[in-house]
Amino acid sequence: MNYDLKVLKYKDLEDLMWLGPGSHLGEIVIDDASLEVMLRIEKTMRRLKVMGIDARRTLWIEIKAPGKHYQEETPDNAGNYWFQISTSHFKDFHYMLIGYGRKRLIVLKNLAHVGGERKYHAWYGHVEKSLLKLEAYINKLVDRICENPDEYNRYVEQHLPFSKRKGRIKRSALNKICPEYRTFENPQHVVKVFKKYKALPMTSYKEMTLRTYMHIWRIAYVAYETKEIFFPQPLSKFENLSDEVFFETYNSKGRDIKGLDLDSEEDYVKWERRNSTFHCLDVAYARIHLAAVKDGTSWANDKVDVPEGYWYFSLYYSVYGYTQDVFNIIETLWQEGIRVTCDDAINRLIKMAEETDYVNIAPLLNYYHHDSKTGNEIEMPYDYDDISAQQIADIIAATKWKKQKAVRPKPSISA
Repeated sequence: MNYDLKVLKYKDLEDLMWLGPGSHLGEIVIDDASLEVMLRIEKTMRRLKVMGIDARRTLWIEIKAPGKHYQEETPDNAGNYWFQISTSHFKDFHYMLIGYGRKRLIVLKNLAHVGGERKYHAWYGHVEKSLLKLEAYINKLVDRICENPDEYNRYVEQHLPFSKRKGRIKRSALNKICPEYRTFENPQHVVKVFKKYKALPMTSYKEMTLRTYMHIWRIAYVAYETKEIFFPQPLSKFENLSDEVFFETYNSKGRDIKGLDLDSEEDYVKWERRNSTFHCLDVAYARIHLAAVKDGTSWANDKVDVPEGYWYFSLYYSVYGYTQDVFNIIETLWQEGIRVTCDDAINRLIKMAEETDYVNIAPLLNYYHHDSKTGNEIEMPYDYDDISAQQIADIIAATKWKKQKAVRPKPSISA
């Protein structure tokens, strides 16, 4: 920080730097000596106003980055990493969050979980040395914040790297700056297919059987596999297989149809209820879902135009990376004259094709995020992501950035 505070070095926190993703050591119950220091840091940060759940307080600090050979990400112009430090507690459960880099989060805690046992990690729970250096820095920083919080907040707002911020950019602007972010190679074709698809009458069934479900699921799965962009499977791989053999081979719970009546609605319901938690309704495992529904079942939609009591299919997905796959499935269903309910997905994809929605930029990517205005999230690109420095500057300029939450001192009791 620009307060005459001696910036910590990456090596000063060496014990902590061993922890994090890749080592399965992101959450550590620390030993008694380390816990004592962590609780003192928490006490110091209680001089600040609460900023989040569990009485959380959060600060940004700068750490001098290691040599280039050991760097995990690009430092800022001053050669520093920015770490976010949070302390918090819930009842007798105390924890500290240390976040830095892409998908890097360390959690130090006194218990395995709320109400859990206190059994510290024998090898990696000894982080007292690093925490003592962090404590000395936090003590001085909190003193300065209590003296002049506006100076700290201005400094963070002016210097925090954009890779650590959240923002939102129009998809049209992002695609213009970096065409590689375009969702579809031929967006006009996508819109045309969806318009024709929505003109089809909804396909419905008086009863739902395994034979019916297997057939529709097969159409969707073959489209997913054979039209995949990077490693498409040849159509011949799936030919000359009956729906039953196909389903047993490729569905996660296809083998569980053995002994069931393929033409019985009762047996379909039995199979679905036994296996739905094991992703038996997924075309792409845990990503693209194809469910048979009717009134009174989960995923039912009151606005679907089918005869009362009839079944129909619902297609749903969330993770942006499967957008092209969902289009491929819907296009194939349209070619087969089969319409399923998937209006949410279609509306989302049309906005992407027409570039009328937004893209979130976030330091910790949420692959599932989307809403009525935002189609997906991305991380702020780095200059080693095959994107030029000028493109990065243009993205920064075109993005509306969310302001950092201000840090304020806690009012004194006398006040």
